[in-house]
Amino acid sequence: MKKMFIIISHYFQLAKTIEEYLTKMLPLNEEMLKIVALGGINNRTELGTDPTELMDVINSNKDIEEVFIFSDLGSATLSAISVSSMIEDKKIYVSKGSIVENSFSAYVLANSGASFEEISKASEEAIQK
Repeated sequence: MKKMFIIISHYFQLAKTIEEYLTKMLPLNEEMLKIVALGGINNRTELGTDPTELMDVINSNKDIEEVFIFSDLGSATLSAISVSSMIEDKKIYVSKGSIVENSFSAYVLANSGASFEEISKASEEAIQK
């Protein structure tokens, strides 16, 4: 089953850079995964996030039933949680951890076809110091 990763940042270029980073570390398996970078407001000229844009991206991908959202700051996470609570026909996981490390761990698994539960768990892993 194809999954979707949404990287959402207040600064669109940061979300795009994380998307690029993931796909350079491990080429994207387009049969398993779709990645979308979101962020910025006012045509991406100002910092912020747009919950409506997030909702539109999720709803426009009718064939994808499992969505993972990775956000940069608390307000983006709160928007993602609010949007996910309004969508009933998809499994949605909102990561609350480190955007780079957690998205990468989850990306490796999703790219190889892991289950929703395995990917969710990987994106919760604490980074050991």
